[in-house]
Amino acid sequence: MTEDHDVVVLGAGLAGLSAAVTAATGGARTLVVERAPMIGGSAAISGGYVWAIEDEAALRREDPGPHQRHGRMVVEGYHDAIAWLSGFASPLTGVERALAGRGHKFDMPVLLAHLTRAVTAAGGQVVVDARTERLSRDDGGYLVDVTTPAGPRRITARSVVLATGGRQADPDVRARLVGGGFVPPLRGNPWSRGTGAALAAGLGASINTANTGFYGHLFADGAEPLSPVDHIAFALYHSDHGVLLDPAGRRFTDETRGDHNNAIALAAHGGRGLLLWSEAVQRAAADTPFVPGSPRLDRWAFSRDRGARVGVADNVDALPVPVDPEARARLGEGRVFHADVVPAITFTFGGVEADTDGTALDNTGSPIEGLYPAGADLSDVYNEGYGGGLCLAVVSGRRAGRLAALRTGKEAERV
Repeated sequence: MTEDHDVVVLGAGLAGLSAAVTAATGGARTLVVERAPMIGGSAAISGGYVWAIEDEAALRREDPGPHQRHGRMVVEGYHDAIAWLSGFASPLTGVERALAGRGHKFDMPVLLAHLTRAVTAAGGQVVVDARTERLSRDDGGYLVDVTTPAGPRRITARSVVLATGGRQADPDVRARLVGGGFVPPLRGNPWSRGTGAALAAGLGASINTANTGFYGHLFADGAEPLSPVDHIAFALYHSDHGVLLDPAGRRFTDETRGDHNNAIALAAHGGRGLLLWSEAVQRAAADTPFVPGSPRLDRWAFSRDRGARVGVADNVDALPVPVDPEARARLGEGRVFHADVVPAITFTFGGVEADTDGTALDNTGSPIEGLYPAGADLSDVYNEGYGGGLCLAVVSGRRAGRLAALRTGKEAERV
């Protein structure tokens, strides 16, 4: 038997739930299909900061990449996103600096629970532990074949939102980001393996794999995450105050652009490097939360005690590699801490290409009506920098939900 829905949302992370709430509260019969056994995606294991860059000029300074096409959407949608989320759960902090922008910390598991409640209260359904087997076109809409623990389901829908969280859980994708020499660690949920992009490609959608940017952080090599807290405990956020060398001992990037950008730069240089930092930086990093509301952690000690490749030298001259005068000055006279580092990948920036309105594009550049990528499935929001992932999820998810509902003739809430 075939079920009929107005909107099917693939993925129950923050982007998918934002889309589903917007569509369902606008009157669209909405079904959310989640591959994992529970909702939340990478948002559920994030630090909870919903942030964005202040203006378009600052965005371009942070991310000058040629594939950065949709970042403006996040910049312009930030205030509405915060206000909308605050209607479900108040933020835990005021406005705080976060990487290249500013934002608020939310209790993300609580917020996700409220969004799920809003979907079902509006008549929608959320199904977990469900695998989407096939997505095809059907008489002006779409046919979605899904396998659930209760058995197969065949669903028709006028619109489909792709919000499966990106491609980074696929080891082959992560290996390609560093040139294929090894598989960098995953710093996100294990379910986002490129399902949205693969299903879209089957419909002729354009997938931009040339955008090899990603959001992530440097980990000490050998640090193996065993829980979501490890994604924060192992991240060497303080690399912007350090010296980053390639395997030949050369500096290759401006470390002050931030640890997230250092991870991208390292991936472009083969993915393995050596990070050095001074005793003063180590003390400050261990004693001060990375952002207010986050835990105070000695990440070097965490990495050491979990078997990662870290160490400490009595001074610059005792390091295993020579350093140039500028690096010497930065490292100072005291002990020098060091770590063999690799990029840990949170989500990829290349995905399903879309027009400026948010509709997926085919390989000729024409829109695929009724197909709307959101969150990390949406390509080219960022490229060579980063302007916030949770805000991207909310802004793009709400936009996709509104477009999907409008296509069914429903009056979705204003995004």
